[in-house]
Amino acid sequence: MKPKIGVLAHPAVNEHAYLLNHTIGGDYILSLIEAGGLPVIIPITNDKELLKQYTDLCDGLLVPGGIDVNPICYGENPDSLIGDTNMSFDCFELDMIKMIMEQGKPVLGICRGIQIINVALGGTLYQDMALQPGNAFRHVQKEQGRPGISHKVEIEKDSLLHQVFGDELYVNSFHHQAIKDLGEGLKITAKAADGTVEAVEGTDYPYLTAVQWHPENFILLPEKPMLPLFVSFIEACGK
Repeated sequence: MKPKIGVLAHPAVNEHAYLLNHTIGGDYILSLIEAGGLPVIIPITNDKELLKQYTDLCDGLLVPGGIDVNPICYGENPDSLIGDTNMSFDCFELDMIKMIMEQGKPVLGICRGIQIINVALGGTLYQDMALQPGNAFRHVQKEQGRPGISHKVEIEKDSLLHQVFGDELYVNSFHHQAIKDLGEGLKITAKAADGTVEAVEGTDYPYLTAVQWHPENFILLPEKPMLPLFVSFIEACGK
C-alpha cells in the first residue's frame, strides 16, 4: 500500500458562482505520485473531529504554497505591504500541522508551507521582503516559467537537504514574505546570498523539512531535478 499523503487544500473563490473552491496545484499531486505516494486532498474545515480523522488516515502531511499568513497569528498588526489573508484558512492549517506533529508523522512544507509551519511552532515572519534587514534581492522572480531558475541557495552540511542535494542548489522563487524569528524546534538548513531563510528542518522530530521555493514545479522538466526531495519524504512516510 502506498503511503497516504495529506495535502492541505487552498481557498479560491469561483468568480462566476461566488463559491469557495478547495483547490491544490496539479504539480504537487504529480510530484507525490511520481515519488510513490497516494495524495489525499484535505478540504478546508475548522471541524477538529474531522481534522483528527484526516490526521489518523494520513501517513504524512504536505503543506503547500498560498496566500499570506495573517500576522495576528504571530502577534503582529498587518503592515501596509501585506497581501491577501484568510484567518479561517490559517487556523485550519495551524490545527492540522499541530495534530499531525502530535502523532510524529512526516511533514513537508513548501513556500507558504515553511512560513505557516514556522508560525505553528511559535516563530514570526517578515510581512514583506522590504522589511528584512539588509538588501534583500527580488524573490518574486521575473524568469518566465514556473520551473525557471531564480537564484542559488547554500545548504547546511548537517541536514537532510544536504543529503538530497549537496552543498548548493538553484531554485525558483515566488514569495514576498520570509521567516524572521525561528520557531521552536527548528533549525535553518539553507539560505540565499541575501540572508533569506530558504529551508528549515526539525531538530528533534522524525521528519520535518520545509523549503521556501517551489520544488513541485520542476516535475514538469524531463530530468525532474527536485523529485529526490519528494522521494525522501515519501520514504519517511512509508516507514
